[in-house]
Amino acid sequence: MKLVLLCSSLEPGRDGVGDYSLHLAKALRNLGHSVFVIALNDQWLSGPSPTASYETIEGVAVERLGSILPWSDRIDRARELLNGFQPDWVSLQFVCYGYHPRGILFGFSRHLRRLAPVCDNWQIIFHELWIGFNKGCSWKQRLNGALQRYSIKRCVQALKPRLIETSTPLFQSLLKTIGVRASVLPLPGAIPVNLDAGREWFLQVLGEPAGPVPTEKRGEYLAGGFFGTLYPNWAPEPFFSSVRTVARKTARKVIIFAAGRMGEYEESIWRRLPQAYPDFHFRNLGELPAARISQYFQNLDFGISTTPWLVIGKSSAAAAMLDHGLPVMVVRNDYQPRKTLPIEPPADPLLILADHDVSELFLAGLPRRAPLRSVEELASKLTEKFRGDCALVSETGESYG
Repeated sequence: MKLVLLCSSLEPGRDGVGDYSLHLAKALRNLGHSVFVIALNDQWLSGPSPTASYETIEGVAVERLGSILPWSDRIDRARELLNGFQPDWVSLQFVCYGYHPRGILFGFSRHLRRLAPVCDNWQIIFHELWIGFNKGCSWKQRLNGALQRYSIKRCVQALKPRLIETSTPLFQSLLKTIGVRASVLPLPGAIPVNLDAGREWFLQVLGEPAGPVPTEKRGEYLAGGFFGTLYPNWAPEPFFSSVRTVARKTARKVIIFAAGRMGEYEESIWRRLPQAYPDFHFRNLGELPAARISQYFQNLDFGISTTPWLVIGKSSAAAAMLDHGLPVMVVRNDYQPRKTLPIEPPADPLLILADHDVSELFLAGLPRRAPLRSVEELASKLTEKFRGDCALVSETGESYG
């Protein structure tokens, strides 16, 4: 098939949905499909000329349309590209703030109407939805969320997609409240599994500054780790008390790592932890290449996610940990919808809600599994969906979404 992925930005390592699109495009290409990725609102293009930039990123053909270009020019260029490529399917990767700094997309549905006729088969993947649906949000967030909700409904009406997907059961239930039927499509990890597990490197960083930990003494350490963002509402308790209990009962030393990019606020959170937990050791590894991040995941005893439980499915960091077979301790459950909604809990047994005492789970032995490449499974699943939906439409003359 000939497939096009539309997203907002495509600067590698700077846009989560853009990275998702590139990794998915590579996996689809490896299955034999022709794939083209178009960024409609790229905020990372530099240079004196606000023109579209055509290039190839990691073997994937892309077109990046700079956000400083007028929307009408970008849509004209996108139409031209789509008409020339003649795709069998176009998949729109949707997140409100990717297409507008405040996430309000009043004009976006109008632009989508201009794109809709160039392909009969459209899919929308909602990576995030509107804000303001959770308890404790401000009236400004609720107002902004209402505008976003209206815009999302208009965008669905403009494209009339055959397939609609989203990343979490919560988002699935929220979409249903505006009459949009979606299925849940698990987010794949964006860190390829390194066949070299890097045990010697990890024993080195585990023992710093004294030197590498001998292999036979690895079991004397309990190593957990964060990856990427530490959200402001995260609190170390009661999870760290659970870890302390385990360390005391098993006579193990606790090492808590961080890897990835941190902002100034996150750095301030990290700097306070050694004072609050003098019996733990904290080490920030900073930004690492993907191959080293893979080794990091393969050698930790557990990962830690500060994404709330009900939206853990949208966390690319948690997805990367799961790809490496690492149990993920989800330490927040403070994000609850204002309305009662039917929501299925996360299904992966490696996702563990840890907003309470989980020391007994540690002592019993945390689950683990062999690493996998979920992006390849996702590409295969999407291929089946695309072919199956086309067959359904040809038989019934109807589409769904």
